[in-house]
Parts: sequence; C-alpha cells; structure tokens
Amino acid sequence: MLHAVPSSPAEVPQAPARIMTGLYLRCRREARHIRLEQAARAVRADKGTVSRWERAKSPIRPDALGTLLPLYGVPDEQVRFLVGSLPPQGYNRGMHRELGGGRRAPHDCWVDVALDEATARHIAVMRSASEVVQYCRQVPAGLRTESYQRFVLDPEVCIAPDEPVVGLPSWVHGVDWEERQRRTVLLDETVLAQGRGDRPAMVADQLRHLAQLVSQEREGQGLNIRILPEEQVLFIHTVGATAEVTLNEHRMVVTFGLSPTYETGSGAARIIGAGLREAADAAWSREATHKALVSAAEDMERRAAS
Repeated sequence: MLHAVPSSPAEVPQAPARIMTGLYLRCRREARHIRLEQAARAVRADKGTVSRWERAKSPIRPDALGTLLPLYGVPDEQVRFLVGSLPPQGYNRGMHRELGGGRRAPHDCWVDVALDEATARHIAVMRSASEVVQYCRQVPAGLRTESYQRFVLDPEVCIAPDEPVVGLPSWVHGVDWEERQRRTVLLDETVLAQGRGDRPAMVADQLRHLAQLVSQEREGQGLNIRILPEEQVLFIHTVGATAEVTLNEHRMVVTFGLSPTYETGSGAARIIGAGLREAADAAWSREATHKALVSAAEDMERRAAS
C-alpha cells in the first residue's frame, strides 16, 4: 500500500524522448571529440542552442537532429528511430489531458526498443544523472566487486547488462560516472541471503565491500546504501527494480525490463517517485544497514568454510 502522497509536478515536465535524445547527442558528440561550435556550424545555429538541445531545455528541430546524428556516426536506422520518437516541434504537455490508469499525456512515456543502443543509453543516463534514487533486488552497477561483476554480467546469464561490456556500442565505454552524483541505493533485504547455495565466498566479499562503502558515507553527499526490509510490504515492492533520476534538472522515472522505459510527468511517474521516497523513509538506518551487511557476510564466510 502506498502511504506517500504523490505530488503534482512543479512545472510542465519535458518529454522523456527529448531528455534521452539530448543526452545521446552529448555523449555521441563527445565520443567523436566534436566541439559545440563545430556542431553548431553544421546546423547553422549557435553553440548555446545546441547546448540547450543536449540538455532538453528547448526542443531540437527534426532536421537538425537528422544532421547531427550522422555527423556523430549514428547509423541511419537509429536516426530514423530517434527522429520518429520525438514529440512534434510545438508539443506542449500542458495543453493535453492525462488519460488512462497511468494518467498519461501523450509522450509522457518512452520505451527505447533500439536493442544494444538502448542498453547503452540506459547505462549513460544512470551514470550521468546528478541525482539517483533506485530500488534494487541485486547489487547494482558501480557497487560491485570485480568477481561479483564478472558473475552477474556473464553473457550466458545476463541479457541486459548495466555496465559497458564487450559488444555494446563503443561510445558508452567513454561515459564516466558523474563525480558529484548523489545516489541513494535501496537494496532489497533478500540481497543479504543471495548466494547461500552458490559461491558464498564471492558473495561474502561483495557484502563486505558494501559494508565498507556504507562506513565511508558522508552525510548529504555522494552515495548512500540502505537495506529495505521485507517485514512491511510497500508499493515499491510491487513495482520491482526501478529508479528516479535527475538529469539536467529534469526528473524522470527509469525502469529496465526487456527494454528501458522512461517516464515523466504522468500519474504513474509521480506515484513511483512517491513510492521510492516512501521506501527511503522505511529503509534501515546507516548503522543498521552496516550491521546487517557485516552479519550476512560473516554467515556467508562460515558457509564457505564448512
């Protein structure tokens, strides 16, 4: 049951396809070492305009997008997909009603079905966001030991990698984590028991690594890891792994199933955001989280030694 009350958006949200296309433009431009001035000349605009397109502060013209993407080495098929995904140039969400159970206006939700390129864009947004609040049922990207990372990203078992792996587009390998990112990771309590029957030593090392990260946390800065207990069923438990990110001041809900899905502004997005905040309030404290991680690691080490 959702106890948190979803708030109405403070301003008209930007369409997620525009937000993600802007990020993609910046990542692909930087991967090609092309300056804003060069991009601006190619579309007969000034560099401030191109920067606003990349930050989704103003809608990009379809003809400009169709010029810049090939300049950055994007294949024609991807160009057509992204141009076709954008809302009309004059689209204004505030002029449309929210409809259906998700209370969505047109273009509130975008499903990125571009296979490997879609996976790469998902990785890019999670790394580039200034703020992230995410609920996870396994240890997420950026927090894994080397051995645990190899295990969860094994191509025989992993169909949707969340880290740049061999086979993904080359540009995503150059996308670094935002240095000042504020990230809250809500780990499902079941993470403490994973690995009891298989590779307990590897899982023990991972749990101790998480405990060390918790011990290094600084109040109000950087990374915060918390365990979300199972004792009370919350709304976010029914949703599954999801995140709310802030990118260039745009707040967006991100889910990753068969394809990455991005949502802004809708009733569904507001409810999920409220659900994540409710979960953060219900999570264990830093001290309780650290204690649980160390205790679970010790249990795994005993199993590994027996």
